[in-house]
Amino acid sequence: MVRFIVIQVILVMATAITVMSQVYLPKKAYMHLVGRIDDSQEITMNLVKMNDSLYADLVFAGKQCNFSVLSGKVDEAGNFILRYPFCDTGMVFKGRFITRQSISGNYETSDGEASQPVVMVESYPEGSLPLLAYYHHYVRPLVEKPQSPEAEISQCLILPGESSNPVLSDSLRTLMIASFSGENKDLKDPDRAIQRIEERFIRNYLSSNESLYETMPDAGSLNWTLLKFTHILYNDNYLLSYYVVNYAYTGGAHGLQTEDYTVASTRTGKKLTLTDLFKPGFETHLTVLLTRKLKVMTGINQNEKLTDNGFFVDDVAPNNNFYITASGIGFVYNHYEIAPYVNGPTDILIPFVDVKQILLENSPVSVFLDKK
Repeated sequence: MVRFIVIQVILVMATAITVMSQVYLPKKAYMHLVGRIDDSQEITMNLVKMNDSLYADLVFAGKQCNFSVLSGKVDEAGNFILRYPFCDTGMVFKGRFITRQSISGNYETSDGEASQPVVMVESYPEGSLPLLAYYHHYVRPLVEKPQSPEAEISQCLILPGESSNPVLSDSLRTLMIASFSGENKDLKDPDRAIQRIEERFIRNYLSSNESLYETMPDAGSLNWTLLKFTHILYNDNYLLSYYVVNYAYTGGAHGLQTEDYTVASTRTGKKLTLTDLFKPGFETHLTVLLTRKLKVMTGINQNEKLTDNGFFVDDVAPNNNFYITASGIGFVYNHYEIAPYVNGPTDILIPFVDVKQILLENSPVSVFLDKK
């Protein structure tokens, strides 16, 4: 509560100072914003700015629900609109940067019937990390002709900056670059990592389409797209939970999107696995919880089989694609892992109270039970 009282005071002072001035915003930035909706509901937003574009992961404190992903645009005056990506309905967050570190606006509910004021300020409490954004966009025509098909690639990599603990920063940077690039090589340079991905994508594009274009220039769409972005989901309590969204369209009926999650300790800079959180033999307990929760989410009777309702499995076992928020531990199953493409990815969040009995005594997530 003290944290948010201080935030309110800071914001009021900042508003008075900057009301008549232009807000300077960096071209690329990561912001860990905390605040409240309607002075009651605590929220955290991990916001990324890429020139005039924004994307964010919004988490409501104390709510047993998954996070919301928003995206939108910001103008030179700092005015922005965030909404669900590729969707004209649902939650909308309209606001303005009051300062470089503070925003205010209105949150409109998914049904469009309520609009509530929002106040948020950039804050890095103990156990959280300031981060940097590295963004690059590139378009390569297939041939040097007007109206040529083209390959388009956009990438945004989020990494820790320099800190008082260079060993920690270096370990985290290496981990985050590796999970972004999909390479096990010990890459240190973020710009080089982005360049390698771009070069590989363009090389594949040209080799797959140049000869086809020469023989069949009117053959379907020869445009390719690759979008790769780091999302920060949780950045507090010495835990960093992030994921890399990878969307690729390389022809065919549709593109394919994957979400690859990582949880790291910001005490050690190391990636956490399920064995770092749970006691031996946890798999059976988690499988029961995940299967039961999925049936509740999809309206399937507990006595029915998942395979009788379009899924590929009857029991949902925990995988290594998991995330952490203050509400619980979530497991994400990408397209085709446990269900057909039409189902989309499956995201199952289990509250920490439900796994209390299988947590290790000194589990890194025990802090969330201590705060209940």
